[in-house]
Amino acid sequence: MTEATGVADGAVQAESGPSWHGCPPRADCPHCNGSHPAALLDWSFLDAVYCISLKSRDDRALRVADEFHRTGLCRYVRYYRPDKHPKKGIIGSWESHRACAMDAQARGFRNALVFEDDVKFLRRVTPRLLHEVALTLDRLPADWRILYLGHWPVEAWFLRPNLLKTRSACAHAYIISPRLMAWLAAHPYGTPGIAFTKIIGRALDSAFSRLPGTYALFPMLATQSISQSDNFNAKAKPKTKLKHWVTRSRYRETLLSHLMRPAELIVVALSPFFWLRHRWRAWRG
Repeated sequence: MTEATGVADGAVQAESGPSWHGCPPRADCPHCNGSHPAALLDWSFLDAVYCISLKSRDDRALRVADEFHRTGLCRYVRYYRPDKHPKKGIIGSWESHRACAMDAQARGFRNALVFEDDVKFLRRVTPRLLHEVALTLDRLPADWRILYLGHWPVEAWFLRPNLLKTRSACAHAYIISPRLMAWLAAHPYGTPGIAFTKIIGRALDSAFSRLPGTYALFPMLATQSISQSDNFNAKAKPKTKLKHWVTRSRYRETLLSHLMRPAELIVVALSPFFWLRHRWRAWRG
């Protein structure tokens, strides 16, 4: 993977339409200035790294840059900066993820790591951890489409001690295969026949949860920050379903951030049940 080129002032943005740029460089970052070559974290097992951040949210683009400098991703990440969708945030989000996948597909990449700009790393990134991620990626089943580095699992069971077969919500940190690149290229928002998981909604992560070949690193590497999302209307809506106490709460981002890891532990504790249910469904055909 080639290193992304940073921009001195953080971004050079077009007046309209999406723009691309590297991670805003930082003078004191050893990954940017190469002052400690032996300490550099090597993500070169990935063909590409993308981060989606609205052009109107420089605050989030700069905040997530701190995460990239801390983890060594600043050398590799390429920001995708679209305009805010005029009608619905989930449409803009879907098309942004699709744009990154199509860019990776056009370049012939074997994989790509996609972030949203609210990603927050939970674990200290070390050479040993990166070796584990690279090895896990290399040993995924042949049908893989997604390897989540961060997610909200709905159901999951173990394939190996550090690998889950999962059905998950959230799309803030995941590695995609050419299969998912092709799926996204063929499925713009609103394509008829896309299956969703009712409890998650009708955003892209809900569609991902119904696809085969979705896996997750265990324990998860990243969660979401508490920065306010642009995908949801700021106007309060009635809480008519159980999930609305999270999705429509004024504390939505705080709850997602702090409950994601506990949700993973709960689902892992229930993983034998999910595995048995999976086997039962397979037996019934």
